[in-house]
Amino acid sequence: MKRRTLSHLLIGLLLIAGLLLALTVLSPKVSADATSVDAANQLYISGHYAEAVQLYEEQVARGVQDSALFFNLGNTYFQQGDLGRAVLNLERAAQLDPRDGDIANNLNLVREQTTELFADEPVGPVTVLADITGRLTENETAVLVLGLWFSLGFLLLVLRQIKSGNEQKVVRVGALLALALLIISGASLASRAFLQQTQPSGVVVSPTVAVSNGPGTEFATDYSLSGGTTVNLSETQGEWIRLSLPEGAGESWLPVNAIETLAELPQSVS
Repeated sequence: MKRRTLSHLLIGLLLIAGLLLALTVLSPKVSADATSVDAANQLYISGHYAEAVQLYEEQVARGVQDSALFFNLGNTYFQQGDLGRAVLNLERAAQLDPRDGDIANNLNLVREQTTELFADEPVGPVTVLADITGRLTENETAVLVLGLWFSLGFLLLVLRQIKSGNEQKVVRVGALLALALLIISGASLASRAFLQQTQPSGVVVSPTVAVSNGPGTEFATDYSLSGGTTVNLSETQGEWIRLSLPEGAGESWLPVNAIETLAELPQSVS
């Protein structure tokens, strides 16, 4: 009776954890207006880029999160010569579909015309963990964690029912493998969430912007960044935002209106 109670308790905990994760990650999506998107595509083909941008941006303002929409919008901005918003939207498309070759190729093409900021920056353990599932979207990683969590629970329940023999060894190895993969993928998901909260990514959308060593126009200008440069953000003070840079690189501040964040975050990052 005691074994049965423990088994039921474990199943209940697994179901509750899975439900909470599913409710948190797999939220309903806003669908794009197909008629409006088709009209924007036709405007792009005919070279009416400003009108196409307006229609695409209307869909973004509605909360549509679609890789094809951001891909088309990024390409349209690129045709207008707006490298900042081209990179911004192609980066958003890549986040939603990291395995799409066309998105990756176009993003690399645009990046070649922008500034590389601290390209040789050391990679820390949190960044390494975040990159482990880099070929998966955040939702896909969450689903992977959920699947491994249920698999581990199932294998543990099976293991309790098997007395001895080779079957028990096989199930034990499977449970250990599921546990190892769960720890790695779970740590990767947690690291990605941590970086998004503490060092959200942004893109310079101004054609060029001066970088100051303090939050204000009275501070000295150290260097400039061109539109399309991808940066990590730290804190804000008034209308200024500080870049998150390697230790010893000094302080670098930009006007908040020169930056747009990749994720659905307010520009005032704290």
